[in-house]
Amino acid sequence: MRDRVKRPRALRRLAVAATVGMFLVLIAGATVTSTGSGAGCGRSWPLCHGRVLPQFTLESIIEYSHRAVTGVEGLLIVALAIGAWRGWKRRSEVRVLVPLMIGFLVLQSILGAWAAVFGQQPATMALHFGVSLTAFASVMLLAAFLYEVGGFEAMRNRPVPSGLRWLIWGTLGYTYLLVYVGAYVRHTNSGLACIDWPLCNGQVWPGLSGPVGIMFAHRLAAVAGTLLIGALVVWTWRVRRARPDLYWSAVIALGLMLLQSLSGGLVVLSKLHVYSTISHAGLATLLFGALSYMCYRTLPLPSERPVIQSTGGQASPALGTGAPQR
Repeated sequence: MRDRVKRPRALRRLAVAATVGMFLVLIAGATVTSTGSGAGCGRSWPLCHGRVLPQFTLESIIEYSHRAVTGVEGLLIVALAIGAWRGWKRRSEVRVLVPLMIGFLVLQSILGAWAAVFGQQPATMALHFGVSLTAFASVMLLAAFLYEVGGFEAMRNRPVPSGLRWLIWGTLGYTYLLVYVGAYVRHTNSGLACIDWPLCNGQVWPGLSGPVGIMFAHRLAAVAGTLLIGALVVWTWRVRRARPDLYWSAVIALGLMLLQSLSGGLVVLSKLHVYSTISHAGLATLLFGALSYMCYRTLPLPSERPVIQSTGGQASPALGTGAPQR
């Protein structure tokens, strides 16, 4: 009974559904881009060519499906936000993550509407993907909070070297920029500027000018990102006994980074095949989520509120105990 009070089963399942839903929103968006369906509904939003139901063309169905998935996800996020806020509104994690996931989902929708009405610009569409990543991470972290509160979260109070903390957060920021550059490559149609992999048009150094330069800069940035995450694995291995959560998160992030690099090669070798580009976007999303989780785990638990004795002699609940706030 106590576990039901501390970690409501229905709310946790809702959080998982919202996390999966946000991932599907990103995959649907990547499908729109990969199939060239961004104009499938014309300059009309939220309707499709001014109609409630889309035309029976592949581009219209793909674009409208993306909008429909985003709409359903919006309802899931609103329900999750209400449930989390009612139960845990005094926890700083909830006070930050709830506005983040709502705000970035709204911003994502606004950018999507802007692209539909005013045309797709590479910088705007790349930013759209970056905003979607942040929305996914915020929903995923709220789900992690609901599963860990009052239990596994206690490990967050174990010390983390300040240098390691800076490296983890810096790697997350760098990865965000890396993913943005990758999205910019895709939306500037520079994906096949290098027709082979891992070389670029048969060259080790093709230069940094034009579309070839954009693509090659992305590859160099990916190498640097792999080295950063490799450094995370080495450093967290040294503190793995005290913080196994950080070590295994770093190992997962490195595995995802390597798969991401291989999928990037597959994108080129398959000549931008739709399944390879969707896989590339999906792996980027999971990688960003893994690094976001590492950053979350470096944050210590909120300090407990001093226990105040009531007139009846009973103590009020402390803030850091994991008891839901009604």
